[in-house]
Order: sequence, then C-alpha cells, then structure tokens
Amino acid sequence: MLVLLILSLFWIFNPEKFPKSRPEITDYKQTSTYSDVINFVEQITRSSSIATLSMFGKSYEGRDLPLVILSKPKVSKPEDESVRGKFVVLIIGNIHGGEVEGKEAILHLLRKFHINDEFKKMLDKIVVLAVPILNADGNEKISRENRPHQNGPEFGVGVRENSQGLDLNRDFTKLETPEIKALIEDVINKWNPHLVIDCHTTDGSYHGYVLTYATGLNPNGNSKITSFVKDKLFAEVTDKMWRKYGYRIYYYGNFIDPLDPSKGWITFDHRPRFGTNYVGLINRFAILSEAYVYADFKTRIDATEKFIEEILRFVVANREEMLNLIKEADELALSGGVDSLGIRFQIKEFDKLEKIYGYRVIEYVDTLTGEKKRKVSDKLEIFEIKNFGEFKITEKRKVPIAYVFSGKFKNIAEKLIEHGIRVEHVKDSFRGVAEVFVVDSLKHSERKFQGHNEARLFGHYETRDVEIEGSYYYVSTRQPKVNLIFYLLEPESDDGFVNWNFFDDFLIREINENGTAIFPVFKIF
Repeated sequence: MLVLLILSLFWIFNPEKFPKSRPEITDYKQTSTYSDVINFVEQITRSSSIATLSMFGKSYEGRDLPLVILSKPKVSKPEDESVRGKFVVLIIGNIHGGEVEGKEAILHLLRKFHINDEFKKMLDKIVVLAVPILNADGNEKISRENRPHQNGPEFGVGVRENSQGLDLNRDFTKLETPEIKALIEDVINKWNPHLVIDCHTTDGSYHGYVLTYATGLNPNGNSKITSFVKDKLFAEVTDKMWRKYGYRIYYYGNFIDPLDPSKGWITFDHRPRFGTNYVGLINRFAILSEAYVYADFKTRIDATEKFIEEILRFVVANREEMLNLIKEADELALSGGVDSLGIRFQIKEFDKLEKIYGYRVIEYVDTLTGEKKRKVSDKLEIFEIKNFGEFKITEKRKVPIAYVFSGKFKNIAEKLIEHGIRVEHVKDSFRGVAEVFVVDSLKHSERKFQGHNEARLFGHYETRDVEIEGSYYYVSTRQPKVNLIFYLLEPESDDGFVNWNFFDDFLIREINENGTAIFPVFKIF
C-alpha cells in the first residue's frame, strides 16, 4: 500500500510522468484524435487532487463528451460547498472539428494546472470547466483535404460540421444538435459560468495578428459587462501578450476588401446563434479566441494557450469587480428594470480610426493563361482605417411583464426550459388584456440555412382582450435571462423561434385560412 502511495505521489509531482498531446509527440504534424483526448483526460484526472472527469452528453454518433472540472479541493457538481463564491470559467475547444488549436491548448493547460504552482494557486479563487472536444464527430473525420489553406498540421484536421451536417456555432438559439443542447443544459445551465472562452481558428484575411478576439456583439447584452471586457480585460491581455511573448493580438475581423484595406476592417455577426453572442446576451462574460490560420500549427496552439493563461490571470486579479457586474445585471433583470430591447441592429465603426496590421493582396494577370490571379505581399503594413466592430440598436420593442401562450405549444415551452428559462404551466383558461401581434405577412428565405428556410414576420401590435382555452404557459420576464426570453419569443426577432420555423405550421395554416394570423404568444404589461 505504501509503495502504491509513493508511486502515485511521484506521478503527481513529476512533470515527465504527465501525458503529452499528439502534436507534441509528432513534432506538430498531427492533431489529437478523440481517443487521444479521452486517454489524456483520463490519465490526467485519475490520481488528481484537483481535477474531476465527467461526461456531460453524447455526440450525434454517440461519443461521450468530456468535461474536466478543475477546483481546489476537487469537486464534481456545482452544488459542492467549495464552489460557492468562486469565479467559474468555461473553456470550449473544437466546436468546429477542423479548428483544433483550442483542443490542444486545453489539454496543455490541464497539465499545467497540475505541475505549475501559480496555476494550482488560482484554484483557490476560480473553478475551471474544460470542454476540449465539443465536436467529437467532426474531429474524427481527419483528412489533408480539410482546410487546405491552413498552415498545418501536415496530416490534416477534421470537418467543421457535426454528423448532422450542422454548424454547432449556429445552434445556440434553436438547440437542434445534441452537442450544443448538452452544453447548454448540462454545463451552462447547471454551472452558470461567469466567463466562457470559445476557441477557434480563422478562415479569412491576411493580417498581422497571431490571434484575434471578440466579446459578445449583441447590444441587448449588458453594456457594462461588454465595456469591461473591451476596455479592461482585452486592453491588459493584449499588452501582456505582446510584452511577454511577442504575440500581437487584436479584435477579430477581416478586411472588407482584401484588395483595398483602406475600406476598413469588419467583425462578424450580432445574433445569439453564435456561442459568444449567446453568452453575452445572458449577461455573462464572453470571449471568442481565433488563432491565425496562416501561422504555423505550433504557434497557433501556443498563442491560444498563452491567451487563455493571461485571461485567467486577469480574472483572478479582477474577479470581485467582475462578479459585482454580473450581480448588478441579474438584479436589474429580476427587478423588471429591463424596459426595452432591440429587434433590429446595424453595424457601426469604433469611435476613432484604428491602426491595423496586415498584408496587401495584389491582383495580377497571368501572362500564360490570361487569368486574373491574386498574390499576397510579404510586407507587413499598418493601415489606419475604420473598424466596423460593434453593433447598435436601430429598432426597439417594450419588454412585457410576461409572455403567455396556449398549452398546445408544448414544444415552445420545452425549448425555453432547455435554455434554463423558468416556465409556468397553468392548467386553467387565460382571460385578460394583452398586446398581440397581428401578422400581415410571413416571408421565408429562398435558400436553406442549417436546414431551415429562415422566416420573418411583418405586421403590427394591437391591444386586445384575449382568451386561451384549456391551459396556458406563463413566462415571467423577471428572470436573469430576460434578454434571451425576449429574443426567443418576440415575433420580430431576427434569431428567435419565428426565425427558425418553430411557429410555421400554425402561422401558415392561419394565413391560408384567414389571410392573416394572430401571433400565438401574447405580451402582458
């Protein structure tokens, strides 16, 4: 027994006995397979005093999805006493199966927490939840043909989509993939992380940054939380990454016109179908990490790892202020202080011109074929240009005290519950005055996106006496997730249940029979 104890302690405190990732043992020619990841996390947690391994769901093909919980003392569930008062950080890797740097960086960080005293000490103040391989099925479809423009690994990577052919990072509002559904229900709803870091790899412009970043881009999220991330966290981490490691990082985006950088730099989308926008919408800290596709594989992993490390250092030093901002946002929601929210948005530029590093793309005519081709300059330049990196609200609607809808729409109630929203099922008829949306027309996109012809309602509001026979669902907006409730249930929302066709059967039938329809979710003021 004593011999076993000594051997166990030797393994725990000897760095050479800790597992290495597949990139490390193949000179960064290969990325980790699913079995590599499982073997790594099983080995790292087996005799650990700070790490617990659990499986929080299954992929579409039935692979277990691992979650490693780092805490001191170690815990297995959010109700454990030692979690109370600590700042909870969730780190997600491999949401896109071909974007593997986060997966590898997370494995390296799990090891570092066991062998580095600074990181061990962090666990006195924080709990780290690590999901290294969210798109387990996509990761397994490794081929050299995937992401051919990417600078390594030599033996290829997986595919973007899961085995349903769906993009996991477009599923956060509709919850149609088992992977994101499990992430929301069994990790985010249960652990209520204060910060979520989502790790990706870029696809686009030739810029001068080893990594780019963003926070939640939807203006319906709490503005104080967003400003804190941009003005304090990003500012400090950007400085540390350059001074300590020589890594230049900046806001995520692409040149609007690669042939003419003077036209500006532009970010991505504001809608909460994207994970970090979803997290920002529910008033939590959100960080998108995008490793630069044209950097070499080893550098991309290292930059991602260092970026996460610096974020964790910042969190440990500033956690009280961050927790207070979240508390303030939740209290505002619970008190009914959210008066109105946006339904339409427009991109806007930062207040001042930004100095952005990048490479010119030059167009030329091939003298042999006569074809127009492009090449990239090898000169890194600084362009002083507009950064279209934010969104503003252009149209608002009032937030009601509650939404009510018929008990016949059980699927809507169930989907809200999946999002962690409190829904009351009242087994009685409803009679009262409500604001109703009178539908003039229902339009669908011509092309399918993620299996849907996205929908948009046009119409107007009227105040009416309404009656719901049988039973009804009552959804109070005095909940921490009021912004999400609004986004999902508003008839004019650009990423809610209407958009994803949840009400199509009812609306199409009503319009065909009556020429119009009353949207079946009523607003109570």
